[in-house]
Amino acid sequence: MPSTNRVTRFRRAYQEPLFLFDARRPMAPATTQMIDQVITHADVAVHMAGDRLKLRLSAEMIEDLQAQGKLDGGAARLADLTVVWDEREGQVITVRDDARLRDAANRWAEWDSLWDEESFAPEPIRHSAAA
Repeated sequence: MPSTNRVTRFRRAYQEPLFLFDARRPMAPATTQMIDQVITHADVAVHMAGDRLKLRLSAEMIEDLQAQGKLDGGAARLADLTVVWDEREGQVITVRDDARLRDAANRWAEWDSLWDEESFAPEPIRHSAAA
């Protein structure tokens, strides 16, 4: 019978894989102050069922509020937030943060441009003068 003294732990010969889309990249969560600013200054409101509103801030509105001095320089992050507000209860239902989607879209924009329709347009046929 083999002795248990000789059992060793299996060691990995490789490191943990890197994630292709940086899905596990740490990101600062939305603060209550950021959520309050979206609710206060929202210029995009979509009515939903059950007396709920989907509130967002557009990039143009953020620029205008920064020019007026109502928001600080780091307020561009507010455009990533969507707040679902219940008018009947007067409270926040959910907050959706799309910052990771925006970052991924920015990183892959160059790759996407390689497959534009213009790049697939056929080239005109050139006839030589010798023919």
